[in-house]
Amino acid sequence: MKLQACIVGLLITAARAAATVMYFMHELNASRNTGWLIGVSMQAPAGTDTRSQAFVTLFHRFCKSRRLKGHLEMFHELAVMARSSTDSFLTVALLALGVITFCAPVLAVEPTNTSNSSTWEPTVQQWGLQELILHSHRNYNNPFQDVKVAAVFGCSGQTVKVDGFYDGEGTWKVRLMPTQRGSCTFKTSSKDTALSGVTGRFVVEAPSAGEHGPVQVAKTYHFDYADGAPYFPLGTTSYNWLNRDPELQEHTLAALRQTGFTKLRFGLFPKWYRFNRVDPPTFPFPRNAEGQFDFERFDPRFFANVEARIRELNAVGVQADVILFHPYDKWGFAKLDQAHNEAYLRYVVARLAAYSNVWWTMANEYDLLPPRDWDRLTALVHASDPYGHPVGVHNFATWYDHKKPSIDHVILQDGSPKAARTAAIALKRYHKPVVVDEYGYEGNNSEPWGELTGPEEVSRHWDITMAGAYASHGDTYVHPGGVLWWAAGGELDGESPARLAFLKLVMTSLPFQDMVPAPELVVNGTALAKPGEAYLFRVVWGEKALTIPPTQVRLAGAELFKVELIDPWRMKIYPLGYTESGDQAFKLPMVPALLRITAVAKGEGAPLPINTLAANFVGETPATLPVTPALFNAGSPNYSVDFAIGQLQQNPAANAVLEKYLPKSVPRSGFITVVPLDVLPKFMPAVSQELLQSMQAELEKIPVE
Repeated sequence: MKLQACIVGLLITAARAAATVMYFMHELNASRNTGWLIGVSMQAPAGTDTRSQAFVTLFHRFCKSRRLKGHLEMFHELAVMARSSTDSFLTVALLALGVITFCAPVLAVEPTNTSNSSTWEPTVQQWGLQELILHSHRNYNNPFQDVKVAAVFGCSGQTVKVDGFYDGEGTWKVRLMPTQRGSCTFKTSSKDTALSGVTGRFVVEAPSAGEHGPVQVAKTYHFDYADGAPYFPLGTTSYNWLNRDPELQEHTLAALRQTGFTKLRFGLFPKWYRFNRVDPPTFPFPRNAEGQFDFERFDPRFFANVEARIRELNAVGVQADVILFHPYDKWGFAKLDQAHNEAYLRYVVARLAAYSNVWWTMANEYDLLPPRDWDRLTALVHASDPYGHPVGVHNFATWYDHKKPSIDHVILQDGSPKAARTAAIALKRYHKPVVVDEYGYEGNNSEPWGELTGPEEVSRHWDITMAGAYASHGDTYVHPGGVLWWAAGGELDGESPARLAFLKLVMTSLPFQDMVPAPELVVNGTALAKPGEAYLFRVVWGEKALTIPPTQVRLAGAELFKVELIDPWRMKIYPLGYTESGDQAFKLPMVPALLRITAVAKGEGAPLPINTLAANFVGETPATLPVTPALFNAGSPNYSVDFAIGQLQQNPAANAVLEKYLPKSVPRSGFITVVPLDVLPKFMPAVSQELLQSMQAELEKIPVE
């Protein structure tokens, strides 16, 4: 409508304007002699009539105004002056300025910053990265703190506000991960006028190949990508890889590309610990020549490297599990106060949240850090992240309260052989996905938690998987120079990575998100089941068994099932044949072993008992194995003395038993809380076997909750 009105106004005044052109040129020449035209943007010379003075005043207002309302008011005043003017030059000038005044709002989205230094991409992909780059030449004492910038994006009917950040050299950036396809607009805001009022639009196209969007919680205990594809977390750990030299970082990425891992755990702050006593090339904070850090500012060079590596991880389908705090520090980062911690989190989230493959682990071993308000910090991350990337807290001994709404998934550490039991307890208690990010590492680093064999690493990972949880691997084999994968990246030497990739292959061949632990369907084994459709049974040696007893399973819901025997170590899958519903007993010719049993159409094959299929596989005559239905039992577990002290402390009844029997000389906090009760007699003579027996008699009456 504005443009139409503008055109009509031009037509009406065209005749009068044409009639005064010659006179206008004459006046123009005269103005060059007097300097009137040149001075119009400054002031009207003495002797100029009042209409000319008014014209100059309005011209000033036009040059300064950005508001539509101001343009319309000036147009009205100019039109009145032109109508009453007898001076042809002034009439033309007034009309010309009036046209510009009226049409200016049509030429751009109001309000707008006309700075040519702001840039953005005209086209981006869904779940890609849109980056607004803004510049200001104003001088600030501390641009990281003194000025903020944000932008409101509108895309396909959805609006989101995103905080920006200072990137050095007079540059601010605002990043968006567009979640909807279609046309988007934006408008920036800041107290700095050079950064505020910048508007524009862009188009969001289909995602790039392999891009599924950010990961989110699905079906209570699992994860999906934003496009609905199921995500199977298979983690590995390289705590300090981003704080080592670029060549080692490249080596780490090259090794990672050869694996099946889908998540990498790493810290932002450098780590000072055994096998990691190296200063990084850059730090999150700048420091002066004396080595003193300026905790009021950040070093954009450090974060630029982090961002580049996160993009490279995404290119190979790996989630970047960013650990925000940890206690292994010599530089003072672990002792920052609450205000500096909050400023750090805001800056990190503003920079990294727009990357689709980011996760937030608030801390590694949060309970070893100086006390801080973790509830406030986790809430801050959630509030600052417009995309809801997964948030969790990793413990040393004391579990975080994972029931809190700011926690999306449970992260656990349990380096004992009972990590699967711990995961099962957490699933029952919190009703959230559980990831055991530390269950012990395959390697030889002379630490009790870093001395697992390859088979032990794989077995523990399968234990946790069969409990309905997920887990993360680590490799602690020592290399010349002290470069270990777990510590700094580099090479993966262990036997477990290939077997864990096979684990993921087996699980994703099944409807794993719909399969739940089913102890009631198996005897002498573990089970995941979607009854009537898919089953996965696992058989291993018992802890104290001299022989392997027969396994019993209960199948139902289909007339015919396909049976496959899986060797998880040699990574072999053997089709055995077909079987039918009912209770069955059998012995497998190998352990550890898995049976993948899936429903198929009736008539696809002739059913046989599983015991017969297993015997036929090795060319033997099947033995007769009776089924004992009474053995199927889904009873809840009770506590015992093989639980860690910290786990017993979480249950009031179990903790009462501890306080009743445990000598006062035994600490109730610190490192000892991760030690199982039945291990205490080895290094604490005050805890006798008789004392353990008394505690066991009471603990075994208390159900695990």
